[in-house]
Amino acid sequence: MSFKDKHALEILPGRIAALEADISRLNAVLDDIDLYARRPADFATATKELEAAQAALAGAEEQWLALEMLREELEGSQEARA
Repeated sequence: MSFKDKHALEILPGRIAALEADISRLNAVLDDIDLYARRPADFATATKELEAAQAALAGAEEQWLALEMLREELEGSQEARA
């Protein structure tokens, strides 16, 4: 694995956790049933931020999975050689 891939594999779990926390926070904001009526601009902003965070989370999870599979594949081929 390249240094970049190893580094990404190390930092992605933290990024995923941060995105999950952000999604949870935004869902809590949007759980306010009166938010749209009281502050439609805040509702729209939170909705857009939630969509972006969900997309970023999906991308980070896919990247982590691909890198983890690559790591396991490389470790398996190294063990087979030994």
